[in-house]
Amino acid sequence: MAAASANTINHVRSLMQRIKAQGGFDAYCFGNMRLLTADAGHVRGEIPIEKGYLNAIGGTHGGWLSTLVDVGGSLAVASHGFNTTGVSTDLSVSFLAASGEGSTVVFDAQVLKMGRTLAYTRVDIFSNDKMIATGNHTKFVAKETSQGKATSTE
Repeated sequence: MAAASANTINHVRSLMQRIKAQGGFDAYCFGNMRLLTADAGHVRGEIPIEKGYLNAIGGTHGGWLSTLVDVGGSLAVASHGFNTTGVSTDLSVSFLAASGEGSTVVFDAQVLKMGRTLAYTRVDIFSNDKMIATGNHTKFVAKETSQGKATSTE
């Protein structure tokens, strides 16, 4: 089991490195992300909150937290061995509490169901051991599953 976990986290880290190397929005938002654990269907990581991630009143911006739900859910899908993670079809986020500059957020992303065409994920986001946001993210993964990288549960 430990070898499988090491292979999984290395695979997810490799994908994150490719994303960072491409530049763009995800690289800007998560260039300082540190992955903590990864098993098939489950990824945890942490990100220190920087000034550029804040809204006008000094809290962590809801758009940034929504992007973390998107990326966290995608990494959970990638933990099934995918080199690409499909496209988003639905994303919803509930904001529960505030966090701000200098804090570190921890995200816990899991695949709730991996079907033939859709993957359903949930991402919980914490700061100082308090849940500050939770979100659901659905991804269209038909191309990825047709390449034989995951087992359907439909």
